Amino acid sequence: MITGIPENWPNRSFSRNIQTGDLSWHVQIAGNSPVHVLLLHGTGSSAHTWGNLFTELAKNYTVIAPDLPGHGFTKNHGKKDLNLDALADKLSELREALKIEYFDHIIGHSAGATLALSYTLKNKQAKTIVGLNPSLISLPSFYHKFVAPFLNPIVTSSFFTAVLSDLLPHTKMIDSLIDSTNTKLDAEKRERYKTLFKNAHHLNGSMSFMAGTDIPGLLEQCSQIKSELTFILTEDDGWIPAPALRQVIQESFNQAKMIEIKGGHMFHEGNEKLALELIKEALHEQGGSHVHSS
Repeated sequence: MITGIPENWPNRSFSRNIQTGDLSWHVQIAGNSPVHVLLLHGTGSSAHTWGNLFTELAKNYTVIAPDLPGHGFTKNHGKKDLNLDALADKLSELREALKIEYFDHIIGHSAGATLALSYTLKNKQAKTIVGLNPSLISLPSFYHKFVAPFLNPIVTSSFFTAVLSDLLPHTKMIDSLIDSTNTKLDAEKRERYKTLFKNAHHLNGSMSFMAGTDIPGLLEQCSQIKSELTFILTEDDGWIPAPALRQVIQESFNQAKMIEIKGGHMFHEGNEKLALELIKEALHEQGGSHVHSS
């Protein structure tokens, strides 16, 4: 059990603390299958985002859901501005520390899907990668509105982020940020994000995650990926517009399956049942829904 996590935090009983180098990871692990599924959250989130998806998938797989460096309850005592390649290497170190030889399937949301691709390029390739509204478009609109203004040496200083993290939960900014995803989240789920952003390290990690992502460079390499790819896009995503994302996927991943549904950027939190059905279908489980794909 790891300390410092609220008593009502999702899947808290599955939390572990794993040390690798300068990182003290918060990781949630459940299931006892020889088939391993890695869940990667997106910018500004944490392992909590998987909610009931985590425990449902653990009925058939061993599921590993970390808080990425700079996010949630993972403590980074070393270099803070990790780029995508560095994050992929840190995931490899975590896998080795857990004595897991191979992640059979990787499911990533938003920037977590981008990280899944980067990790796969540097390791034994997963059988399946499922990207939920993957961040494959450089500097999406939300970045300019919320993140970019904060990315300068003054604002990312420890003093400023400490002050900002104290102020944010008492403003409407977190609610506005969630609203901008066009996802309907209840008060309890919104409160979890306010809890996260009270932490200056989480705020700084969130602002740095996308800044360290070279999406064009990643896309140039993605023809090397042989994993079975499924990308799930939502029509109402306020952060990553589906038409632009669809075009990128068609150009860079011509063997990928695309599924388009109604919903916002964090649809997997707003409609866990549908998200589970789509993920099960991508993993070729029985009982998945049959959704029109393009």
